[in-house]
Amino acid sequence: MASGWGVRGGTGRCYPFWVDFQSCMKTAPKADSCACEREDYFECLHRRKEITRINQIIKEYDRLEKEQKAPKPPVRSVRESM
Repeated sequence: MASGWGVRGGTGRCYPFWVDFQSCMKTAPKADSCACEREDYFECLHRRKEITRINQIIKEYDRLEKEQKAPKPPVRSVRESM
């Protein structure tokens, strides 16, 4: 999780967020003062906001496609990238 090692060696993608969160927690008088750092770290781990946004884009694209107003599909579709 926060070891710093990524899947292919090197630094993990969320490690910089963990370091920021950890340093905030060490210096903060209250735990709730590090809410932004915690949110950034959790978003990096779980990608909930990103997935929600992708689902909104897919839903809108499907709606436009149903109305036959959708733009030409991209070279690689949104669904294939998930």
